[in-house]
Amino acid sequence: MSNRFVVVALQAMLVAALVVIAAVQLVGLPWLSGVVARDLPDEAHMRWPILTLAILGLICVQVGIICTLRLLGFVRSGEVFSTRAFGWVDGIIGAFLGSSLVCMATIAYQSATVAGPPLWGLMLIGGALTGLGLALLMTVMRTLLVRATTLRSEMDVVI
Repeated sequence: MSNRFVVVALQAMLVAALVVIAAVQLVGLPWLSGVVARDLPDEAHMRWPILTLAILGLICVQVGIICTLRLLGFVRSGEVFSTRAFGWVDGIIGAFLGSSLVCMATIAYQSATVAGPPLWGLMLIGGALTGLGLALLMTVMRTLLVRATTLRSEMDVVI
């Protein structure tokens, strides 16, 4: 299997994910929040804040996907070891940090209002910690990209 095929297949899957996420944001979540507000009138006041937090969380996912798509474009063109790639890696780091922040904001909001089931709280804590861990991992990967780009530039001068 060629590298080009893998990159194109991954790009197609990520574009499909963007379309599905957009549909969930625009149709699925608003509909679901309306159903929950109707079925649980005592918690209906939470509809808009929780819907907003859910949409913000999915925006973080979309930012990460878009940055990854751009980096895959660099891979296809053989330009991944360029300083232009650094900003896109920073975007992925920001998306992970943003998703952690959304999870923590959801925990804080629900702590001040109606807490969800314990498993939901554990999932939010896990999401916050996972986002932080992945941001740290991407920071290390960015450092490696900077070093590789520097080495490549030095090798280009030598050759």
